[in-house]
Amino acid sequence: MDAIPSQLLELRAASLFDIDAELGELIDPRHLAAARSRAIVPTAALAAGPWSPEPVARLSSRPFGLMVIEGLVLRELLLAGSTATELLGPGDIVDHRVPEDALLPAVTRWSVPEAARIAILDDRLLAILRPWPAVGRVLLDRAARRELRLSTHRAIAQLPRVDERLLALFCHLAERWGRVAAPGVIVPMQLTHETLGRLIGARRPTVSLALKDMAGDALLERRHDGSWLLRYEAFRRLDPDAASSRRWQPAEARRLPPPPDDRPQPRRRVEPAMSPDDVQALHARIERLREQHTSRLSRCAATIERSRATRFALRDR
Repeated sequence: MDAIPSQLLELRAASLFDIDAELGELIDPRHLAAARSRAIVPTAALAAGPWSPEPVARLSSRPFGLMVIEGLVLRELLLAGSTATELLGPGDIVDHRVPEDALLPAVTRWSVPEAARIAILDDRLLAILRPWPAVGRVLLDRAARRELRLSTHRAIAQLPRVDERLLALFCHLAERWGRVAAPGVIVPMQLTHETLGRLIGARRPTVSLALKDMAGDALLERRHDGSWLLRYEAFRRLDPDAASSRRWQPAEARRLPPPPDDRPQPRRRVEPAMSPDDVQALHARIERLREQHTSRLSRCAATIERSRATRFALRDR
């Protein structure tokens, strides 16, 4: 399947502060309307499948990077039959140009797992960076954090076992995009086995076998909507002390019943059930805690608002 040519992309103008709420919080509300009208960037909607950003330079004024607004984008570097894959999500900024190392025969390939939306950053942002340098500081901070995530990703790809790489990768994704739930952390990303294999440097059949084994162990499983559930036990499995005391084994081996114990077992103490008065007291305590929680949230919001107003006042001096 060929990459989508840039001529088919429909570019639309949008304000940087409308597509990125975090950047808009750095601007004084009194100046936000003027800043919004000056920070105009071209955006493009990407359909699922391969995509090539190479002709983007001809579509805007001296672009220096792409920022993912919605969805996910995969950037791959192919070298000597091996592939290094990077997963880019909302807020990530990446250079769209090809590597300049002429002596290294590397090829860059881009793809979109599902529909995504990107913004093209070019010289028009200079009109914003001059009067509001805090915006540039946030953009630089995002680029630095992406480099840190790349270092973590490289460490994950060097783990010796595929199941360890998968667990580490999902812990890494859960830290950024996960939602905490009762059974574990939900990673709302529809990643196929092939995509996961490209992210950790493993073949798809090996990834499928490892995922099947971990689902049997109730560590990692795919949900009906395509997202993933990473159970809390998976975080303990990646602990260095726990890993040294217990090696990975097949799911069937760990589910074998323990050998019978002929020694007399002590009688278990049966705890009495809670009385109606205890249940009523417990409900009353829960209600008081809920009221305290609501009150503290209100005070926290008021404190944040006062701090924001003070910051803007000091900035205007």
